[in-house]
Amino acid sequence: MAMPSLRIRGFWRNPLLRKELRQRMRSYRTVLALSLYLIVTGVVAFTFMYVNVQGQTLLLQPTRTAELFTFLSYLQLALISFVTPGIAAGVISGERERQTLPVLLTTPLSPWSVILTKWLTSISFLILLILMTLPLYSIVFLFGGVVPSQVLAVFVLQFITMGAIASVSVFWSTFVQRTGWSTVLSYATVAAIFIGGTVIGYLMDTVAAHAPDQTMWIDLGTAAYTINPIYMQASLETSLGFITPSFSNSLISSVFNTVQVHDLMSQPAWLIYALFHVGGSLLLLVLSAWRLRPGTFHAFQKRIVRWFIR
Repeated sequence: MAMPSLRIRGFWRNPLLRKELRQRMRSYRTVLALSLYLIVTGVVAFTFMYVNVQGQTLLLQPTRTAELFTFLSYLQLALISFVTPGIAAGVISGERERQTLPVLLTTPLSPWSVILTKWLTSISFLILLILMTLPLYSIVFLFGGVVPSQVLAVFVLQFITMGAIASVSVFWSTFVQRTGWSTVLSYATVAAIFIGGTVIGYLMDTVAAHAPDQTMWIDLGTAAYTINPIYMQASLETSLGFITPSFSNSLISSVFNTVQVHDLMSQPAWLIYALFHVGGSLLLLVLSAWRLRPGTFHAFQKRIVRWFIR
């Protein structure tokens, strides 16, 4: 029992981890980015509140508060999806371009420690960014409409989504030589999950409406919607809150209607989401560590070539 604790303690004493955290958190850019993020989010939140009550704060009803919470949570999800690849897509390829990766690999740190450290330091800034928005979310409790379990569940989902996107970015950063290409591929993968999952789900629903065997197509559409954080966040806001917001916008209303039709609040749906994002994140990090090991990838390429020659 002492060995795992010693390994965990040794990992947190990792000099690369301490160096990356200090370098990232002590930068003036970090303070500037945090300040701008809070200012922009605060201005948007208060503007949304003012427009909805037309300047009369006493008229802010619980239904309006639920809409404000939904708006803030989706705004934060969009920012996470946009910012994470930009931060994590260059963690390994940047070391390769600066020609410091060979020096890093000669240290006693294992490739797995290097990958895990880069992944943790890339999401540490975003975790701080999310936690600093808690005072803005506390506004909704003043007027009701949202329960604390709802906020906690949405934050957990956003942490899982952020970790998955960071894993994808680290994976491309490890397998691609240039930061520019790894960034493009990271954004393309995120777009495939968010936009591609929505399009595939919509197509499956369209086919199911005209097909004799609707069950198969509906199940395929449910799977496509399940891996999409947009719909799973809507399922949290529907199942855990005591007031479901009603939106006049047809696009937003369609998201909540899809959650109800495909029963995305069920346990199987959340099991698929967890397996896809958490299991996929672990798999990508393991593959990244394998790729980072010197000579392993080239040896694998030679084996593949020899197999095809035979």
